Amino acid sequence: MTVVYGGAEYPAYVIDPESLREELLDEEEAREWCEETPQDPYAVSFWRMLGELDRALGAGQERLFEHEPGSRAWAGAAVRLAQVHHWRGEYADAHELLDAAATVFEGDAARTALVLAQRATVLLDQGRPAEARTPAARALALREGSGDPGLVASSRQVLARIDRDLRPSA
Repeated sequence: MTVVYGGAEYPAYVIDPESLREELLDEEEAREWCEETPQDPYAVSFWRMLGELDRALGAGQERLFEHEPGSRAWAGAAVRLAQVHHWRGEYADAHELLDAAATVFEGDAARTALVLAQRATVLLDQGRPAEARTPAARALALREGSGDPGLVASSRQVLARIDRDLRPSA
């Protein structure tokens, strides 16, 4: 079953089960949305999904600097910027931002799950599936009680992908 995310207020996308990267259903719609709402914090994510990583990086840095370091808004911007660094292959920068966001979100199960899920995908792309499994499983456990079937499905998808990597070859 393919889960579609967004689609109302934001451009719609799906998550590729192999790469675990978001794929826009309508790139032109997403591009127009980003052009019309450049200050929206989620524009960072959509520029990234469009493959405009330099533009996403600049927008992500701007959103980060707009907020007080250590605030929840800053931590949300840090997670979005970490995703950009992840896609650029800048794993140390991604981990550093995720560490900072995790500190801010401590005690908030939903936001902690977000950070854990992102960390799992970074570790997986680094070729570290055994290390990725722990944060992925923790994210799923936190999200299962959330009542959001999309988040639960996303976490299950990440965990399934990691388990495929960990399965011994026949």
